[in-house]
Amino acid sequence: MLQLSSAPGKGFWARHRWKMLLSLGVAGAGYAAYRFYDAHQKQLVRVEQRQLEEQAADELVKNQLQAHFENVQRISDTTTLPFAMHYLRSRIIEELDISHLTERLLQGKGGDSAALTPKEKLDTWDRIKILSFTRTVSSLWAMTLLSLYVRVQVTILGRHLYLDFARGTDGAQLQAESDTFSRNGHKDFLATADYLATYGITALIMQMQHAATEILKEKQLKDPMTMDQVLQTMLEISDQFMSLCDDNSWINYLVPENANRYAQLMAVASSGFDDSSLVMDVRKLDQLMTETRIVLASDDFRNIMHMSLRKVADLVIEDLGTQVGATIPPSGLPLAKLLARVAQLSSALLEEPSKNKHIQTIRSMPEVDLFYTFLYANMPPQT
Repeated sequence: MLQLSSAPGKGFWARHRWKMLLSLGVAGAGYAAYRFYDAHQKQLVRVEQRQLEEQAADELVKNQLQAHFENVQRISDTTTLPFAMHYLRSRIIEELDISHLTERLLQGKGGDSAALTPKEKLDTWDRIKILSFTRTVSSLWAMTLLSLYVRVQVTILGRHLYLDFARGTDGAQLQAESDTFSRNGHKDFLATADYLATYGITALIMQMQHAATEILKEKQLKDPMTMDQVLQTMLEISDQFMSLCDDNSWINYLVPENANRYAQLMAVASSGFDDSSLVMDVRKLDQLMTETRIVLASDDFRNIMHMSLRKVADLVIEDLGTQVGATIPPSGLPLAKLLARVAQLSSALLEEPSKNKHIQTIRSMPEVDLFYTFLYANMPPQT
């Protein structure tokens, strides 16, 4: 009976052995696949969580970076450029004051003792002619170049902040924003916007006066001039000025040639004496100034400089035409009658940035905006 009862079991096992083994194999493989899938899913969750944490950290640093860059822009717009423009205005008025010449002409109409000889009168008028155009074209050039230069500064600083972030070296520093601003030389670099008014303006005016003398030598006081001719004269003086600046020497009016020397000048200016302990760390400043010089010497910058100068010159002549009004005949007014109005044009050119329509016009030019966009994306290589 034992044999009879076991035979069917053996027969069943023999008949279904491979099916059962296959079922067990499939079940085992399924369990293993489930364990592998579960482990893989948990790994994906951990990776995604880590990525989210890294993205959150990146966003935090990017926000800090953006905040820092906006702070640099704000300092430039509200402090650096307004202060530089105010100082520039006072320096140009001081250097190119023609009131003493006009007073001399008025006094010369008095008694015999104060009367001017014909030659003295002609020389005085000739001096007024040259200084009137020198004053306005110097204001045109200085205002335009200063506004472009300050934006170059901000763009270069923004690029450096981005590179610091990309290298992962400045994230922690950005949290201490004010300390970073001073420590990295950014504040010292923005302060160079005052260099034109403090050190460069005298040499600029002398060069502009040479250019004005050359262009105006054939223009007589009695000669009539239309608004277009006044515009053309201003542009010719500007072009003559640039031609006198060999090897882009005009850049020296805007940017210090030597960072060490500039640092010493700043130390003396702040303390009243040459204290080496007050001299700033010039390594970063020198790098920023070198990059700035590369930008200013580029053909692309020269193009937007010329476009901006021409745009502002057109606006200036429109203002002059409005001042003169309908009194001007088609042939124009005698040059002598236009000189006082030409000299007055510098006031609007040197107005504070928030009220200066010429600065706002330069900022709104699409070509200028495109230049700074490409400058930010394709900064010259660091030296």
